[in-house]
Amino acid sequence: MSDTKEILNIVLNDEKLLKSRAFRDRVYSDEPIIRPASQFIKPQTPPQIKEMKGIAFTPEAYWKTSAWLFYTQGKFMEKYEDDFRYNEDFTKYYPCYRDLSTEELRGFFSWRTKVRNRNIEKAPLPYVFIYMYELLNCIGADSPAECFDMLNYFCKEYEEIDNTITKYTDTWLTDFIVYYDLDPSLADNIDDIKHDIYILTLLHWEKYSETEILDAIDALSAYQFKKSLYYINEPEDFSEVLVRCFIVLSEFFRDKRKKSLCEKLFGNTVECGYHMFSSAIFYDKQSLRNCEYSLNEVHSFSCRNGKWFCKKYYGNRGRNGHLGDIVKAVDSLMREYSNFKYKISFDGISKNTEKILRTEIEKYFDKKRRKESLKIEIDISKLSSIRMSADKTMEKLIIEEENDNDIEETEPQEIADEIISDSVLDKDEIVFMCSLLYGRDHKKAAADSGKMISILADSINEKLFDNFGDTVIDFSEDEPIVIDDYTEELKNMFPEP
Repeated sequence: MSDTKEILNIVLNDEKLLKSRAFRDRVYSDEPIIRPASQFIKPQTPPQIKEMKGIAFTPEAYWKTSAWLFYTQGKFMEKYEDDFRYNEDFTKYYPCYRDLSTEELRGFFSWRTKVRNRNIEKAPLPYVFIYMYELLNCIGADSPAECFDMLNYFCKEYEEIDNTITKYTDTWLTDFIVYYDLDPSLADNIDDIKHDIYILTLLHWEKYSETEILDAIDALSAYQFKKSLYYINEPEDFSEVLVRCFIVLSEFFRDKRKKSLCEKLFGNTVECGYHMFSSAIFYDKQSLRNCEYSLNEVHSFSCRNGKWFCKKYYGNRGRNGHLGDIVKAVDSLMREYSNFKYKISFDGISKNTEKILRTEIEKYFDKKRRKESLKIEIDISKLSSIRMSADKTMEKLIIEEENDNDIEETEPQEIADEIISDSVLDKDEIVFMCSLLYGRDHKKAAADSGKMISILADSINEKLFDNFGDTVIDFSEDEPIVIDDYTEELKNMFPEP
C-alpha cells in the first residue's frame, strides 16, 4: 500500500503488536517511532533563486557596492513569480535579497506576485521595503513613469494597512520624480509639496481668490481657527475679515518694509546638500551627472558632479507659529468688537500689527452696521393698513393738486434722460433726488413715480453707498433731508436743469 499515513496507522494500531509483552513493557520517549520522510526533506530551491544567490559570490560582486548587488539580483528576478506559502514574521534593517533564507525569498516573491496583481496583503516589513526598493530602482516596470504609478499606488494602499512606511513615502516619491525627470505636477498631491503650494498662494495672494487664500491660511496656521467657537458661530464674518487682514498686512509689508510678510513668517529658501533616496537601498546609475530640476518656485534640486543639492524653505514644514499668532489675534479682536460671549487673549504680534488688525476689523463692523441699517423689513401683517394709508395719501395729493391750479410747477423729467446713462439711479430716483437738492416738491416727485418716499430714499442710499460710504439722505425724522456734507458733490452728479 502506497499511502504512508495509512501504513503507519496499521502498524501502530496492530492488536498483536500491542499485546506483545516486549512492545507493552518497553519505555518510549515522546518522539514518534516512525515519521514521514517529508518532515526531514526541505522544499527544493527553485533554480532561478539558486542562480540569483550565486550572483553574490561572483568576482564582480566582491568589489561592487551592496546597492549594485541588490540592483543586479533584482533585475535578474524581475519577472519571477512564485506561490510558496510562508507565514513567519521577522525583522531586518535595510533588508536585501542576500539577507533572506530560501523560504523567506520564496515567501517574498509569492507576496510580490499578489501585489503586482493589486492584491495587497499585510506582510513582514522586510518584504514591504524590498518591494519599494525595487520600484525606486525601476525594477518591475518598463519605464520610470510606470514605476512611479506602481509605487504611488502601493504607498497609498499599504499605508491603510500599516503606517510604518508613511515617514518615507513623501520623500521617496518626490525624489523619484526629480531623479527620473518626471512631470513636476505629479508631486502636487504629495503633502510636503502641498506645503509649498500653500506658501506660494500666500506669497502671490494677488493671483488667488479669497477662498484659496483662506484655505492656505487654514493649512499653514498653527492656530486652527476652524476649531474656534467664534468661527463656528460666525464663519462668514471671520473668514472675510481674516483674509482681508492678511491682504492689508501683506500690502503694508510690501510698501513699508524691506521684507515681505511671507519672508517674515517663513524666512527664505536655502540650498543645502541632499542625499537622494535617503534610508533606501538605491543604485545610482548616473552618479556623475549634472542637472537642474524645479518642482516649483520655492522648491528645486540640482546635481553637480554627482552631488545633489536641494533649495527650499527649511525649518518647520508643518504649521507656522508666527502665522498662528496673527490668526489668533484676529479671532480675539473679532470677539472683542462683536461683544462675543467668550473672550480669548493673544500675544506674539507687534503693536503696529495689532493696530492694522484693529483698524481693518473696525472698518468691517462699521460697514456691516451701515448695511444692516439700510435693510427694509416689511411686516406682512401690517400690509393692509399700509395700503389704506397709501390710498388716503394719494387721495389727499390729488385733491391738493386740483386746488393748486394757480401753481404751475412741473418736475423736470427731461433731467433724467440726460444723465441716466451715467448714473446708478433710475429715472424716478434721479427726479426725486433733484427735487430734494433744488427745493422742489419731493412729495409730488414720489407720487408721480408711484413709489413711497421712504422706499425711494432707501433705494438711493443703498445705490450710492459705494460712492460715499455713507447714507446721503437722512430719513430719521420722517422727512427726507440731504446730508449737508454731500450736497455739493450730489449737485455735481445731478445738476439743476
